[in-house]
Amino acid sequence: MTVTLLGIRHHGPGSARAVAAALAELKPDVILIEGPPEADALIPLAAHPAMRPPVALLVYADADPSRAGFWPFAEFSPEWVAIRHGVADDIPVRFIDLPSGHRFAELPEVPEVPEDQDTGEPDAENHPEPAVQLQRTDPIAALATAAGYDDPERWWEDVVEQRADGSFSALDSFAAIADAMTAVRDRARPEDEQREAYMRQCVREEVKAGRQRIAVVCGAFHVPALAAIGPAAPDAKLLKELPKKAKTTATWVPWTHGRLSFRSGYGAGIESPGWYHHLFTAPDRVVERWLARVAELFRAEDLPVSSAHLIEATRLAETLATLRGRSLAGLTEVTEAVQSVLCGGYDTQMALVRDKLVIGEDLGEVPPDVPVVPLAADLAREQKRLRFGPKPGQTEAKLDLRKPHDGEKSRLLHRLNILGIPWGALGRSQGSGTFWETWSLDWQPEFAVKLVEAAIWGTTVASAASAKSADLATNAEQLAGITDVVEACLLADLPDALDPIMTLLADRAAVDTDVAHLADALPALARTLRYTDVRGTDTAALRKVADTLVVRIALGFPQACSGLDEDGAQKMRARMDNTHQAVGLLDDAAASDEWYRAMRLVADREGMTGLLCGRAVRLLYDASKIDGDDLSRRMGLALTPGVPPAEAAAWLDGVLSGGAMLLIHDPVLLGLLDRWIAGIPADTFTDVLPLLRRTFSNFEGPERRKIGELARTAGAAPAAGVSAGAERPGFDRARADRALPVVRMLLGIKGTTDA
Repeated sequence: MTVTLLGIRHHGPGSARAVAAALAELKPDVILIEGPPEADALIPLAAHPAMRPPVALLVYADADPSRAGFWPFAEFSPEWVAIRHGVADDIPVRFIDLPSGHRFAELPEVPEVPEDQDTGEPDAENHPEPAVQLQRTDPIAALATAAGYDDPERWWEDVVEQRADGSFSALDSFAAIADAMTAVRDRARPEDEQREAYMRQCVREEVKAGRQRIAVVCGAFHVPALAAIGPAAPDAKLLKELPKKAKTTATWVPWTHGRLSFRSGYGAGIESPGWYHHLFTAPDRVVERWLARVAELFRAEDLPVSSAHLIEATRLAETLATLRGRSLAGLTEVTEAVQSVLCGGYDTQMALVRDKLVIGEDLGEVPPDVPVVPLAADLAREQKRLRFGPKPGQTEAKLDLRKPHDGEKSRLLHRLNILGIPWGALGRSQGSGTFWETWSLDWQPEFAVKLVEAAIWGTTVASAASAKSADLATNAEQLAGITDVVEACLLADLPDALDPIMTLLADRAAVDTDVAHLADALPALARTLRYTDVRGTDTAALRKVADTLVVRIALGFPQACSGLDEDGAQKMRARMDNTHQAVGLLDDAAASDEWYRAMRLVADREGMTGLLCGRAVRLLYDASKIDGDDLSRRMGLALTPGVPPAEAAAWLDGVLSGGAMLLIHDPVLLGLLDRWIAGIPADTFTDVLPLLRRTFSNFEGPERRKIGELARTAGAAPAAGVSAGAERPGFDRARADRALPVVRMLLGIKGTTDA
């Protein structure tokens, strides 16, 4: 009986090739792999024709799907190579890591580790369980340091990933790795000790079953702990301390190369999965083939690349490797060569190489018969029916809601957003009208967990979204929360949920007397009414609620604007603007009349906060409810010396926010403003200046320049009683004469006569 430990680096292409060679030489009776035992039944699916890595094993707790973990596999992962080898040769394969059910069980609280303490290898990003982290020496880092490397990744590349001399067999290299790990490994964390105890128990089970040639594929860190099996009693005692195992479910899910750069269920992540995939799949001439891919990428982006560029980049990469004593050029040398020769030394094009090639955008696929929750199966059916499957990386979808096919895609994306699965983010449409939607799509593998969590709401996307919408509306603390749900239901076309929610909205709106709550609720209702014609939804009940809200807001708004401090006035101004926009969207004459009547009361009310009074005046002026003469009269009253400068500045902020066209096209208003600023006492000017700066900073640069030019022109005009040729009071002629020679030199003007 022999137990052969194949200590590998997770997601290492060199390790993967070595594992393949070692298994072919060993011809084992059983293959044991570091991985979740709950997924043993899923191992045969790895050989399915429709299975295409990168993929991941997802294990989650039945009682709480948010407690989940991923174990990703790429084509170049040693574990994946071992699984495929075992399945292809009909060799039993099983996972021997500590069952995830123990990790997902309720665990006692543990003391926090100080932030400045080296915690060694971080836990999985998606592992929800708390863990005790002890300081531990990274054995690979220790080996790299001893070899004179400052980067453990680069040392592993040189020693394992890019071995090309053929001096060692695969088994010899694994034996050397085991010896090195034994020499540098420090103490393990309690979690590692429990995991390794379980692994040893699994090995003992295979020995007891009569296996003669046992191959164990695990992280190199664990090799020293598994080398001496020892008695079973200490391991059994250690495993008894584990919490009771929670019930779990496992499945295969698609993964991406980008997500391989994150630490996974193995506590291991790689920064260059695309490069590693190239190392594993390129049959020869690794550097040349990589540069050819870079050239193909650049040419697709209309960037010039010639054969001479590629030849020079190849020579430079090989020269750098020679100077650094490396047997082959690695990613560092190739990257430096590409940046120097193909990118002219700039980082802009290199960012494209890093995103598209070094990391990569490959998205794996899993067979359709992989066990999933009904909700995930329904989503897969909808994606297939609409030909709207996930794609790697960020993509854009422009949907025309007048087309039935695009409308269904839009509804699917809105329903998923309700369920907390943000596959698509709705952006600003570039098309005209309300029938265009532009979505930014980015499918994340973690959405597999969110689908499991959302399965409590229903077995189909539509039913689950309806149920969750009803729950969100019922538990909404304010009226705006309900109107947001109504808007989402209309966009997602959920009529089953909309009727009871509309009843709830009407009941809550009838008893809510807070004008702020009513104003916050109106914009969402107004937006939903935009889709009446395009989506064909019946919004009669919604229109009735919206009209009622406008009337109640208009009645209470003037009183709600009184007696506010600065922060309260800023918040109320935002509500005023949002309500004004919402009333415009409603396109209802009666509602508009009610709203403008309220704005006139705010503008005319004595003692009203200057910010809100000025804003009401601006809204009335923009709607042609007051003319330019009335605006000039109001501005003159607001900027009289009797009004405190701070209050006058707040009034200006309300009037001028949203554009400077008033000042640019009305010289009377600009003159009033100019004289008011000039008349502010020096002791109060510093108090007013921040508010003025904030007001004018909202203008565009060209607008500010135009106002400055107009103010200068107005200031240069001769004052009453002063002739056009006379010098203005305060003009220093002698001081101006001293600057003239420099000006003439700069302008290239000859002569000394005054211009």
